[in-house]
Amino acid sequence: MTKYTYCCLLLLLGTFCAAQETFNYKAAEAKIKKYIFSRPDSTKIIIRDILSRKNLHDTILGNAYNSYGIYFNHMAMGDSALYYYNKAIAALKDYPKKKTSPMANASVIYRNRGEYDKSFQILEDALVIIKKHGFRKNEAIVYSNMSSNYQFMLEYDKAVDYLLKGIAIIEKENELILLGPLKQKLANTYMKMENFHFAKELNLESLKLFKTYHDDANYAITLINLAECEIHLSQLNEAKKHLKQAIKEQLIINNPHHKAIAYSKLGNIARMETDLDSAEKNYTAAIKILHDLNSISQVLIAAEYIELLNKSGQYSKALPVIERVKGAPIFGSANAEEKARFNLAAAKAYSETDNSHKALAGLEKAIALKQDLKKTANSTETQKLQAQFETKIRQQKNKALQSANISLKKTGESQRLKTISLVIVCLGAIAVSGLALRSHRLKSRLREEALRAAETERAAWKQQHDHEKEITGTQQQLIVEKQRELASSALKMAGYQDSLRQIIEKCDSGPIGHMTDLKAELRTLLRQNEYWKQFEARFNSLHPDFAESLGARFPALTKNDIEFCSLLKLNLSNKEIASLLQISHETTITKKYRIKKKLSLSDDTEFGNLLEGI
Repeated sequence: MTKYTYCCLLLLLGTFCAAQETFNYKAAEAKIKKYIFSRPDSTKIIIRDILSRKNLHDTILGNAYNSYGIYFNHMAMGDSALYYYNKAIAALKDYPKKKTSPMANASVIYRNRGEYDKSFQILEDALVIIKKHGFRKNEAIVYSNMSSNYQFMLEYDKAVDYLLKGIAIIEKENELILLGPLKQKLANTYMKMENFHFAKELNLESLKLFKTYHDDANYAITLINLAECEIHLSQLNEAKKHLKQAIKEQLIINNPHHKAIAYSKLGNIARMETDLDSAEKNYTAAIKILHDLNSISQVLIAAEYIELLNKSGQYSKALPVIERVKGAPIFGSANAEEKARFNLAAAKAYSETDNSHKALAGLEKAIALKQDLKKTANSTETQKLQAQFETKIRQQKNKALQSANISLKKTGESQRLKTISLVIVCLGAIAVSGLALRSHRLKSRLREEALRAAETERAAWKQQHDHEKEITGTQQQLIVEKQRELASSALKMAGYQDSLRQIIEKCDSGPIGHMTDLKAELRTLLRQNEYWKQFEARFNSLHPDFAESLGARFPALTKNDIEFCSLLKLNLSNKEIASLLQISHETTITKKYRIKKKLSLSDDTEFGNLLEGI
């Protein structure tokens, strides 16, 4: 080795060691923060580089773990994300301000799993730390996460309340970089409350904020939310444009979950435009991605897809979709509204493919879910919060004008009196104009609120009417299914009685007629009436008030008469009733005639209608 070569090696080694010692962690963390959503694979390399270094300070280690958790969450790998969030919490145990960030992030994973108690608990723990140390910005983030929990739980009034708390803190602290995500969540809540005009306005404001601060991930998500508003406002061309733009953005930042959501929205538009092929293509793409990710979003989107298949008569095609989604681990964590819609669509597909057992089960689940579902979207408190915040937004837009008026007071000392007079005149004119403008805006606002309230009331009434109609229809279908099952059971019992009678007749006429003991035992079995008790119990479970109501209206009827009427209510024929009661066909007709006479009826149709109505 020459002296020159030796010197070069020493120089390279020194440079390498200096580079190792002067590694700029702040610059690396800044790059992670800037590119973690837009260039996730690149930031992953930086995070691994940091974690590969020895003797890291706890704050650097904790921040790296937290960033790794954000990366995995962005890639829809919830278990890995939660693992690194917990490592970050442990590493930052002595740094309360930094510790609350991974705690808030971990709450998101629990929420996505439907584990709301765990999500709220970790947020409450974070809030205790935050309030103790006065970390106002972090307090707003916790309120934002609590709002998201309430939105998932369909408690929209609480969701709005917590978001407004968070927004007030952010504005006071002037942390405008956090204002976009909170407004985005507020827009989502108003979408759930079906105030799509105001939700669209908030989404447009969020887009501007995300563009300003280069938040590519939230920008792409907001495009999807904006399109959802436009779909409900029948602005389909604008919605399609924004969804296609969102899909391009998601391909760049590589977020499969939100790409699937965009596909599902395109499916909704295609269904509205009766383009069934395009709708089916987009729904299929969305469900495949969401199922692979075990995302809770697949339940609602599958319900929409099954409804489309039912409408086009492709019931058999719906069955594998139903079974696949029902078998997903996340299915049980979906909210009641989405599961009820899914079960109703599935029941329809099952009933049209001769699978009555599963159809009946689906109907029962749907009825139970819909009866327990709390509708809070139109509560008075929510509408009040909504009006307050809309007014607040518009007041903020006039702050610039008010600031300009104040500047008029600053004039030169040499023309003090003249300027003051001019300012007074100007302020008076501005005040008059402002009052007139404010009065006009207030009147317009009141008219808008009155119209919105009327429309909300009409929509709520229609929704309630449709809901009650749907429940009535499904309950009626359930009764028909069970009544058919009960009639079938009754006929089987009648067949059992006929078989016993035939055995006795053979004993009387055949070569074994001398077997007295056998005949006596069979006659004893024939006289047993346990079958009637079973039938009576099942009938009363289906029509619990029938016997009592009929007896109260017509006291002349005996217990046997009421039992006979219960068989007529099942639409059994005279022959079937005779076989079931082990009486002759003529006796059945006579008994029916006598009962009609007690009821002062002569027409069979009138008799049938009376029994049907009880």
